[in-house]
Amino acid sequence: MPPDRRRCAAVTAAAASVAVWLWLARLTDGRLSTAHQQNPDPDFRPYLLSTCQRVEARGQACERREVRTEDGYLLALHRVHSRGLGYGPPVLFIHGLLSASDQWLIYGRDHDLASILADKGYDVWLGDLRGNVYSRMHVRLSPDDPQFWDFSFHEHGYYDIPAMVDYIRLSTGHKSIFYVGYSLGGTTFLVMGASRPDYNRKIRAGVIIAPYIYSPPHLTKVMEIAFRVMASVMRQWRTLRVFEVFPRSNTTLAINQLFCQPKSKFMPICRQVYDHIFGLSNELNENLLLDVISTFRAGSSAKTLYHCLQVMYSNSLRYYDYESEENLIKYGTPEPPEYNLSKITAPVSIHYSLQDFFVNKENVERLSKRLPNLIGKFAVSSASFNHMDFMIGKHARELVYEDIFNIISNSSFH
Repeated sequence: MPPDRRRCAAVTAAAASVAVWLWLARLTDGRLSTAHQQNPDPDFRPYLLSTCQRVEARGQACERREVRTEDGYLLALHRVHSRGLGYGPPVLFIHGLLSASDQWLIYGRDHDLASILADKGYDVWLGDLRGNVYSRMHVRLSPDDPQFWDFSFHEHGYYDIPAMVDYIRLSTGHKSIFYVGYSLGGTTFLVMGASRPDYNRKIRAGVIIAPYIYSPPHLTKVMEIAFRVMASVMRQWRTLRVFEVFPRSNTTLAINQLFCQPKSKFMPICRQVYDHIFGLSNELNENLLLDVISTFRAGSSAKTLYHCLQVMYSNSLRYYDYESEENLIKYGTPEPPEYNLSKITAPVSIHYSLQDFFVNKENVERLSKRLPNLIGKFAVSSASFNHMDFMIGKHARELVYEDIFNIISNSSFH
């Protein structure tokens, strides 16, 4: 096939994929909203275990708490505890884009960072940002109301994280807590520290893993095309009345089962999709791929996804771009301002790899120069370690988690 026709076919395939995803998102909106109002912790068995079901299946205790934000969202916060141990210093974990708290619990008790820290006596809290499968509630708004979805990762950092930090401090009596954020979970930490600098004193140390901050450096051609198509669609999210994207449902989980079960004849397709999104890696255990794909799709707002795309194309971490006229009203300038990262006075460590499609050494260097209290930059030594490997890599414990544990344990006594 000639190059032009191949390119056209790739664009068409990417556009079709986006259309199907958006259609599935709208298809499941109403049914999910009703179910979640009745049962705050959804049960997707036999396809998938919930956060507390996972924790309890591995022999640890789990409590689901509910946190109210200043603007009325009700967020899930799961407390993980190893029986027979006391409660040590609290650690808040925040997941990445389109994911949820169960993202921290994929591999196993002796391998997942949250479970490892709980077994070491730390008081582990797994947070769920507004809009994902565990946090689709509000004191006044329904998920069927478009206004419910009028948020981006700015609101995650400005409202959600501070609400969780204050709740944990009040519950435990600790004046400050540890924070561990993966991908967009690292971004939301930076947003909080920059937009609400008084919260820096409430953070004993912030550990940000592969933070999404600037333009991704190593996207494949397929991903470039997919992101361009997605950006053109997301720019019109209000007009198209697409407010929620990639929600979790029995329908989508059943589709994942069909394509990504270890013995499925479609497994090569599933693996190819994974490799295109996250990059080739020797760290993936294919027996976990179904769980990785299923937990990755936990839902968020179209506005959050579009804000991430804005960061990509502007190559800067800045406030949401409403376009010039509305920006003038909201910010006083035609362009949205950048977050002032020099206001982040909490101690921060950055963990990254050299094979990450979304974060590279240059991005980390640029970020580190703007953080006044940098603990250090920690690069993964493996030549094959991609963005998702921080969560599910076979050697993540020795390559990443040991450094994180050393930072937290050393800071625990200061």
